[in-house]
Amino acid sequence: MLPDPWLDEDTVAAGLGPSALPDRRQLLELIVGAIASPSTNGIVVVGDKGSGKSHLLLSIQAGLPESMDVRTFAGTPELEAVPFGALTSRAEAAGEYSGLPGLHVFRALTAALGPADYLYTPAPRRRGRKSMTAQRRPPLVLLVDDIHHVDPDSLAVLLQLMPGFGATLVATADSRRPLPQDLYQLWEDGFLEQYLLPPFTFQEAQALCEDLLGGRMQRRVSSVFAVISGFNVGLLCLAVEDARRAELLVHRRGFWTLDPRARCRWPGVVEHVAAENALCPPEERQALEVIALGEPVALETVERSFGQRTMDDLLAASRIRLIPGSPPMVRTSSWLWGEGTRLSVPRSRSTALRIGVEGPKLTKESAPAMLRWMTWTLDSGLSLSDELILSAAPAADSPSTAELALRAAAAVKEPGNVPEAKLLRARALIAEGQLQAATPELRALATADRQPGVRSAAANRLAALSLMGAAPVPAAADVSEPATTILDAVRESGQLLKAGNAPDALARSTAAVLAIGADPDAEIFRPGVLLRHAMCLRHNLAWALLETVLHTRASYAMPAHLAGCLEVARGYAQLSQGLPRAARRTLEPVVADMADAGLPLVVALGAAMLAFCEAQDGAGREAQSSIVQSEAALAEAGPGAAATDSGLLREYCALFIAAAQDYVAGPGALLALAGKFQAGNSMIAAEALSLLALKAGSAVVDDLPLLNRLGGLAENLEGAGGVSMRTFVQAWCDGEPRALEAAARSLSGNRQFAHAVLCCAAAADRYEARSRGAASRRSSLMAERLRAVIDSGNVPPLGWLPGPAGR
Repeated sequence: MLPDPWLDEDTVAAGLGPSALPDRRQLLELIVGAIASPSTNGIVVVGDKGSGKSHLLLSIQAGLPESMDVRTFAGTPELEAVPFGALTSRAEAAGEYSGLPGLHVFRALTAALGPADYLYTPAPRRRGRKSMTAQRRPPLVLLVDDIHHVDPDSLAVLLQLMPGFGATLVATADSRRPLPQDLYQLWEDGFLEQYLLPPFTFQEAQALCEDLLGGRMQRRVSSVFAVISGFNVGLLCLAVEDARRAELLVHRRGFWTLDPRARCRWPGVVEHVAAENALCPPEERQALEVIALGEPVALETVERSFGQRTMDDLLAASRIRLIPGSPPMVRTSSWLWGEGTRLSVPRSRSTALRIGVEGPKLTKESAPAMLRWMTWTLDSGLSLSDELILSAAPAADSPSTAELALRAAAAVKEPGNVPEAKLLRARALIAEGQLQAATPELRALATADRQPGVRSAAANRLAALSLMGAAPVPAAADVSEPATTILDAVRESGQLLKAGNAPDALARSTAAVLAIGADPDAEIFRPGVLLRHAMCLRHNLAWALLETVLHTRASYAMPAHLAGCLEVARGYAQLSQGLPRAARRTLEPVVADMADAGLPLVVALGAAMLAFCEAQDGAGREAQSSIVQSEAALAEAGPGAAATDSGLLREYCALFIAAAQDYVAGPGALLALAGKFQAGNSMIAAEALSLLALKAGSAVVDDLPLLNRLGGLAENLEGAGGVSMRTFVQAWCDGEPRALEAAARSLSGNRQFAHAVLCCAAAADRYEARSRGAASRRSSLMAERLRAVIDSGNVPPLGWLPGPAGR
């Protein structure tokens, strides 16, 4: 149950890209406001299939006041070829004709319109009294879903209700179909407003999921649901409800997140998909089931059994999509549609379909891409060789195919192949986020197995997980040479960074990243290495490179541990730029999601930074809770091994815990930490005094000995980060407002926004003391713009400066 890897780029781009059109909330407000206006005769909302037209219409209905008489109609596909009136007029159904065109339709629709509360009913009264007071009729609103399916007679009568009853028409239509001629004419004549519903986006999926669940949701989780539903609003709503009932969606620490151990059978989705598929002709339905059960399937394979016309019709109806390549492959329109189709097919029919379809020739090279076809083959009682199953191992590292890999691993039977099957299972568990279940199996394989390749692969994965605080590598484990090279580069990078040599530390961590990119088997090292690489980039102020690292792939397609590490690194980068509110927004959901993920060191670092953000924001109780969580995670991680270089992350945890305690429990913790690390780790000591300088009322910038101490530590820091810190210290030692203002601009250019604000505010005060009003106002305005960015919780784009034009 994770997003499919074959989602086409156009759909993802539609989900990612901001729309120039009003978003759905604004569009809803516009339409509800227009309905109440007497000048509005009709509104048509046009959008793609699945873009949420029906959902928007329901929202409009809910937003209309009770004083309106609201009537709903649906132009369902079943009525596309049959006039609406024929379903209600027995005379016409029997071949008779009344001679009055549309009269039967009018009677049917007016029967649907009444009786209503406003219809006049004579009250009992004495004879002779002739005066009566007409009851005022409330405004009539006609809501019509999928109006492009309504037949011309019914549409003509609906439109007659607009002048006849003073009704306001609100309808939805498919953007791929032309508007009915009568509606088009009304639009041309200016009596009809038309709104275009923009494509559904990740941001709107987040808002919709939170509305459905009544609480905050992890952005990664809402993105997963948007992708698996193919950005189809109706499917998304059904999927969220099914996942909540199956406890696949759980509420944890204030956020809705996924429980990777839960399994969902998607009953609502299955019912909806089965009903839609039942409307297809039999040959199309069977072709759709074959594609869903074995996707991706070669186009030639399905065409050979069901014909080219069937495939053309399915493609035209957007029930399946074509994957370019050689040979061209097809798959269902979305993962959730495919899963709903698969679960709706009984086992007996599934087996009959598999036996009746001549499958493609499977090879070791094609096995990873054909894993679902292989599991369908095995489920149908057919056999596959162990070698073929084990050759699909690369698919186990992807969250979209991990569950299939688990099923395939269970089919390995030869005793000599069982260790490889266990390694395959462990890899799939890691991809699904079940690290605590995978670790014992890896430890057993790393120490007891007789196959050198399996033993080394298991040891490598243990070493990679230990970078994030998981179980250490056993002494008897045989870590391979490429993995040892990566670990050595990480350890040397950490030692250089702690010594203050940021450029050389970045060179070593870059070497580790490049080594991972050159060896597909080393991909498991990426999360732990990137976390340290982000720290090296920050101390070199290489923000553009850091931005590239943090946006390597869409988070919904990553294994959970990689996505979590990248989010913690993103929070660290935001906090390092002096943006605590943005960092808090980033860190809150990931710390909640990773609380029991089996990566205590990553959780400890994320919780420590979150505590500092909360403390700066005045949330003392929440900060204290995060401090406790960080300390508990550090205790769970244990002392750690020197080979994995967990010391760097632990020292950063200590730094941010002390910074949070300085805000919550009173001053002293940061100063004590700086004294503790001054001899052995000048970088952490300088960071401690630098964070202390940002605290309101801090003595660092006013106490010359402390300022000189920070300057002495900054002298030992090489690289752009050290230069930026020396600029800050020299400006304060100089004390001149011009120097402080120049330092503020330099610090802003280096994205050290919190330190820049401090310099701006001091420059404004000192200009004011010298009666230089214009200069004081200039510095004050710069400080205000910086504070506005910091307080907004947003991250300004690269290159942003608080210049005169507000760039």
